[in-house]
Amino acid sequence: MKIGIISAMYEEFDRLLQAVEVEKKTALGMREYIEGRLFGREVVLVFSQWGKTAAASTTANLINVFAADLVVFTGVAGGLDSRARVGDIVVAERLYHHDVDASPFKPRYFVPLVGPDGIPTDSRTSDLLAEAARHFAAHIGEYIAREDVEEFALQNVLVHRKNIATGDQFVKTASVKERIVSDLPDMFAVEMEGAAVAQVCWEHGMPFAVMRTISDTADGDSPRDYPKFLARVASTYSFYIVKEFLDRLP
Repeated sequence: MKIGIISAMYEEFDRLLQAVEVEKKTALGMREYIEGRLFGREVVLVFSQWGKTAAASTTANLINVFAADLVVFTGVAGGLDSRARVGDIVVAERLYHHDVDASPFKPRYFVPLVGPDGIPTDSRTSDLLAEAARHFAAHIGEYIAREDVEEFALQNVLVHRKNIATGDQFVKTASVKERIVSDLPDMFAVEMEGAAVAQVCWEHGMPFAVMRTISDTADGDSPRDYPKFLARVASTYSFYIVKEFLDRLP
């Protein structure tokens, strides 16, 4: 089984890139696809860049050019739900494009070939990813430096199975956050790539899962909180959770 692993930013991904036993690097579409072995598994790692178009293009290449059998996206997101705390982990149930609106011709959030009710992730893959995340959360003190655990209040990290909203903007103001929450009240977090990855995988019949770590609260504090969390913690989350996930695959 070949697993395609995507992140949008280097800071979410650098420890995995350092760990992979590289067999081949391929430049395609201004991306570098790294094939090799990671914790004993055959993988293709790629840094997609920000946004839905970038994520969709990258995912299509993973499927059609690199013959991935499974796709996992890992990265950070802003919290929408009042229960979302910085450091919590969400494994997506469904993903929605919060900026899609073809009304009055189709219902708001309608996605061709999918419909208006979001794009469901693969349940088995998501179950394994959530198990891996729970293991990480239960042992977080072994992986994250004590000063970072204290600064970001990571003592009681929770793992959620919730819906995620995707759009081509970094949500950093309370007004935009409130609009998304009002229109899509079941969303737990917001980011810029997940639904695009989901849509491409869905159209190709590809099992996939999306995991996000809450890095900020998608409001006026985000420009301050997000870069600090990204630089100091995000890559460690991805590294150990992906390791546990790969160990759990059959």
